Amino acid sequence: MEHYLVYIAFALLLYCMYSARIGSFGITMPMVCLALGVLFGLVDSTLGLGAATTFHHLAEVTLALLLFADATSLRRDSLRKIGQRTQRMLLVGLPLAIVIGACVNWLLLPDWPLWEICLLAALLAPTDAALGQSIQSNDKIPQDYRDAMNAESGLNDGLALPFVVFFAGLAVGDSDPSSGGSVLVTLVAREICIGAAVGLAGGFVIGKLRNHVNERGLMDPELGQVAVLILVGFVYFAADHIGGNAFVAVFVAGLAYANTVKASILPARHFLEGDGQFLAMLSFFFIGVLFIPEALGYMTGPGLLVILLSLLVVRPLAIWLSLMGTRTSANERLFYGWFGPRGLATALFAIFVATDFKGIVMVQQIVAIAITAVLISAFAHGFTAKYAAQMFRLDKSGEN
Repeated sequence: MEHYLVYIAFALLLYCMYSARIGSFGITMPMVCLALGVLFGLVDSTLGLGAATTFHHLAEVTLALLLFADATSLRRDSLRKIGQRTQRMLLVGLPLAIVIGACVNWLLLPDWPLWEICLLAALLAPTDAALGQSIQSNDKIPQDYRDAMNAESGLNDGLALPFVVFFAGLAVGDSDPSSGGSVLVTLVAREICIGAAVGLAGGFVIGKLRNHVNERGLMDPELGQVAVLILVGFVYFAADHIGGNAFVAVFVAGLAYANTVKASILPARHFLEGDGQFLAMLSFFFIGVLFIPEALGYMTGPGLLVILLSLLVVRPLAIWLSLMGTRTSANERLFYGWFGPRGLATALFAIFVATDFKGIVMVQQIVAIAITAVLISAFAHGFTAKYAAQMFRLDKSGEN
C-alpha cells in the first residue's frame, strides 16, 4: 500500500508543478487522481483489501475538515457579502434540487422504496468547489460570477447533510418495519439534534476561550491553527461518544466558532482547505481504486439516466427557479446550473450512508449511482470549464 501512496504523491507533485500547462487542456487534479486510482486498482486487484480500512478513516477526516472549513465562511458579515444569488441557490435551489431529483428518481426507478429515492436525490444535490477550480482561474468569467459559484459549492454540502441523514434513517425504518419506523425517525432526529447541540456548545465555548486567551497573551500564536484542527477532532469524537451525528456536530461547530471568535484571529479558511484539499485528492484516488470499477458493474440504464438528468435537468431547473426575481441574466443562470459538479461530498456521503445505516435495500445501487455521477461529473465539468465563457457567452460587462 505504501508504495502506491508514494506514486500518487509524486503524481500530484508533478501536476502542481505543471498545473498551468496541464490545466490548459482541461485536465484537473481530481480527474488525475480518479484515473490513477482506477489504473492502480486494475493493475493490482489486491490493493483494495488494504485500502478499504485506510480509506474509511481518511474519508471521515476529510469530510469533517471540509465541513468545518465550509462552515467558517458563514460569519454574519460574510452572509451579507455572498449576495442574493448565492443565498437563493443555497436556501431555495438546494431543497428544490432534492425535490425535483426525487420526482425524477421516482419516475425512473419505480420499484425503489420511496425514502431511498429521496436519499439518492439528497446525495446528488451537493456540489464540489474542487471540481470547479478551472472556473476560478478563468479570468474571462466575471469575478462576481466565480465568487457566487464558489461560495455556493463550498457551503451546500453542509446544508445537504441533514437531508442525507434524515432520509437514510427513514429508509432504514421503511426496510425493517419491526424496528418501528416512528421510533427510528425519532432516533435519527435525536442524533441530528445532539450533534448540533454538541457542535454549538463546543464551537461557542472554544471561540469565547480563544478570545480570552488571545486578549491576555496566554496563547502561542504559532499554535492557533493547530488548536482549530484539534477543535474539529474534539467535537467530532465528543458527538460520536454521546450518540450524536459527528458530521453535523463539526459543521455546526464551524458556524458557532466562526461567529464567536474575533475576525482578526479566525484561522484563514485556506489553511483548513489546504489540508482538506490534499486529503480530498487522496480520497479521489481511493474512490478510483475501491469504488469506480464495482460501481460501473452495478450501473443500469435507468441509473445512468438518473445521473444524466441530475446533471442536465434537475440542478439547472432548480437553480433557474431559485434565481427568479433576481438580477441575473438567462446565461448566468445556465452557467450556475451547469457548473454544479458532483464531487467528494456526494461520494463520501454515499459511503457514510452505506457503512453507518444498515438495512437500506438498494444501498449498492445508491452508492454505484453516486460514485458514477462523481466520475462523469469530474470529466464533463473539468473539460467544459475551459470553454465556460464561450459556452454561456459570459463577459465582464454582463449583467450582474
